[in-house]
Amino acid sequence: MKKFLLQPAQPTAGFSLRKLSFLFLLLASGTVFGQTENTAKPAVTVNGTSKVSIVPDMTELNIHLSSVKMNMADATKAIGEQTQQFMKILKQLGFQEADVKTTSYAASRNRIYRENGPIDSGFVVSQNMTVKFAYNQATLQKIAARFSEAKDPVNFNISFYLSDALREKTEAELQAKAVTDARKKAVTLTTAAGVKAGAVKSIVFGSESPSAVYYKAEMRMFADAGNADGANLQFAPQEMELQESVIVSWFID
Repeated sequence: MKKFLLQPAQPTAGFSLRKLSFLFLLLASGTVFGQTENTAKPAVTVNGTSKVSIVPDMTELNIHLSSVKMNMADATKAIGEQTQQFMKILKQLGFQEADVKTTSYAASRNRIYRENGPIDSGFVVSQNMTVKFAYNQATLQKIAARFSEAKDPVNFNISFYLSDALREKTEAELQAKAVTDARKKAVTLTTAAGVKAGAVKSIVFGSESPSAVYYKAEMRMFADAGNADGANLQFAPQEMELQESVIVSWFID
């Protein structure tokens, strides 16, 4: 009687494993080839820009107070009295106490420089107060008129800036216009080259593109001769210029 030994079908299993490995490598290679081909597809890259001049909608009033006395206590007391005086004036102009902020306070020896060197001449205490409010011609005229009536000279300045809401709204509009500008340039270039711009490949905005540019808004004041008490002053804030830039790439079909 012949005896037959049964062996496991190892070659077949080995073949299937090798086949699956081969198919996996083939698919992976195909994916790499596809990505390389997509990346190598020609494209046109354009820098789009937009710019606008806009009138500031906010005002900042800065008041500088100072007092020089022979001792620190008297100088500090004098500053306190000045602060209360201007707080009263600002309330009369329609501002609330919470609207008034102290931006700086300093106290030091008052040194006067002579030919023989500096000498101490009491103490100087100073304080800066600021109020921010929406730009209003009538309010500015009232401030100038009221300060002109003060017994002692008033050191103050007025500047203008954009509110967050107006700035964000304007920047969003500029960014959209910058993309439109880039699209027009891309169409011009591809048309001249006899090709066509296709889908967007990338958009770069932020640190790699110029941020909005702000020019300090100075104040121009006009007054009739003999009527410089503030009531007839015309405040004309200078326009601020903002600009945005974006880099956009399109695949070429």
